[in-house]
Amino acid sequence: MKRKMFFLLASFVIILIAACSHTEHREEQEILNVKIEAKSPMDVNKTTEISCLVTYGNEKVDDADEVKFEIWKQGSEKHEMLPAKNKGNGKYAVTKTFTEAGTYSIVAHVTAHNMHNMPKTDIVVGNPSASTTEHDHHSDVMIMLMKQPYEANKQAKFVAHVTHDNKPLVGADVHFEIWKGNGKHEVIDATEKGKGEYEATTTFKEKGTYFVKVHVETKDLHDHQIEQVTVQ
Repeated sequence: MKRKMFFLLASFVIILIAACSHTEHREEQEILNVKIEAKSPMDVNKTTEISCLVTYGNEKVDDADEVKFEIWKQGSEKHEMLPAKNKGNGKYAVTKTFTEAGTYSIVAHVTAHNMHNMPKTDIVVGNPSASTTEHDHHSDVMIMLMKQPYEANKQAKFVAHVTHDNKPLVGADVHFEIWKGNGKHEVIDATEKGKGEYEATTTFKEKGTYFVKVHVETKDLHDHQIEQVTVQ
């Protein structure tokens, strides 16, 4: 009888551990993903749909708290913010008519499941002239955030390599914007440690998935890129 009770108890413990392990693994894997879908090049003076597919883990999100598209022509200070319509099956969309040729940037601002994601893409409208292309030269900025392990309550170092026209971008104003879910955004200034290499340090107070937005500014350009990092 005692042996039978022992085996039953042992089996229950194994099942419990397996269930907890599966839950933890699932929580680690499930993150908010947003994929922008926009045709490029687009025609001038023609109404076109811009959309994004929102998923959480393997599930399509139909109950996002907020989805907006920020659109602006590169080189212009005027940014347009358009609220998206829920099309179902994880799709959110807006319609837009571009009246001028050029290169445009699109950022999808998505809040869902207590997380926030802001992917960015660039599109071409019409046939931009040579002067327009030269004016929009900052679209050639490349930002690479070096991936490394991060642990809670330990100093974390961020390193970003920035290039412009395939050359290191020196003398830029670079800072890292960091947040988790709908939590407070922390902004830390970076120091240029080498040609086009910018570093900053912070300390994560808790485990989880964080967003890191790398801002790069000079007198003639302003660009950014968002990455996700996992803190153990």
